Amino acid sequence: MTLTLKSGFLTSSGYEGRLIMSTGAGDQVVVVTHDALAAIADPPRVDEFRLQEYIEAFSRIASDKFDGGIFDATGHVCVTADDVRKWRSSPPQLH
Repeated sequence: MTLTLKSGFLTSSGYEGRLIMSTGAGDQVVVVTHDALAAIADPPRVDEFRLQEYIEAFSRIASDKFDGGIFDATGHVCVTADDVRKWRSSPPQLH
């Protein structure tokens, strides 16, 4: 079941991002780590603009992890810098 993006924002601390995504049966909170935000593009930057600029990429990564049943210890999908590096090195997917 693919996730659908509803909203995305930087936490009040400005340290990491959150995506609210729909599963079709409810909402899933996705954590976008500080390092993932910094790794998504050059120059590294962690701010609201960077999150919004790459929100579709973060959403796709999160949806793939959700579909694969990959959750953190709290039961959330967590997009990390490793996930971003894998995404950047993978061939583009045509839909």
